[in-house]
Amino acid sequence: MDETLNTMSEWVARKERGSPRVIRFMFRLCSGRQRWLAQLLLYPIVAYFFLTAGRNRRASRHFFERATGRYAPGDHFRQLMCFARSLVDRVAILNGEAAHFRVNSHGREQLIEAQRRGQGLILLGAHLGNFEAAQALVREQAGLHVHPVAYFGGSRKIRQVLDELNPDLATRIIDPTEPDAVFRMRDVIEDGGILAILGDRTGIGEKTLAVDFLGRRALLPAGPYYLAAILHCPVYCFFGLRVGDGEYDSRVFKLADRIELSRGRRAQQAQVHAQHFADLLGDMARRYPYNWFNFYEFWDTADDGGRR
Repeated sequence: MDETLNTMSEWVARKERGSPRVIRFMFRLCSGRQRWLAQLLLYPIVAYFFLTAGRNRRASRHFFERATGRYAPGDHFRQLMCFARSLVDRVAILNGEAAHFRVNSHGREQLIEAQRRGQGLILLGAHLGNFEAAQALVREQAGLHVHPVAYFGGSRKIRQVLDELNPDLATRIIDPTEPDAVFRMRDVIEDGGILAILGDRTGIGEKTLAVDFLGRRALLPAGPYYLAAILHCPVYCFFGLRVGDGEYDSRVFKLADRIELSRGRRAQQAQVHAQHFADLLGDMARRYPYNWFNFYEFWDTADDGGRR
């Protein structure tokens, strides 16, 4: 378990590289008429990471073996390309090009109906597919009031450029580490809005819940379920899967009408909902394996004594 926590902590604590000027240049390259060049550059970039990131490749192999029952090196390369292309899509969408994308919606009407009733809710996603881009597409095409809850501790420079690229998004992002974060989240729910939260990665020192994911023990953050209990709102799962150039499948599932946690049994009751989320995530991961973007050992090594 210590190995898993140390590996997961790396993406939280890793220092961000690159100046805002370079990041701005890359973002401009990913949108507008220059996008073809960004797509072309993805091949050598992805090839470099494919050849040099052996640790990520091992994690990818473990995922594919558990999700699909097989693995070939080409699976990891295709997975990396899907991830890279989704990043380019994200920048283009944030830059106002959402109309150029097609969304095959499954269950979106549930969110539209909840908003029509003025009911706030939590939208729980994962690093499976392009959660941020799919949020933006749904928001623009369905008029939903989505407020991402995102931690930018190691990505302040990227956050700065994103704020410049899409000022409207900047006003809606809620950093959970800020002192007034809980009050802002409460206001969103009371106003009938949507809080978009990722539910598959834990931060340093964060409370976790053990679940069965694709047949092995994994740790998920407890925070989203505790928050839903405090805010007395329903929770939906949302996945935005890249299925082709400019095309996404969006899938919405209701996780719970309301989460109630009793004193002394909070962890056990929250774990039931976390397991439900893990089951949905596992089903989607099997159906869209190349959209799996957790490039680290996702499973708790304590489950098998650290053997891989």
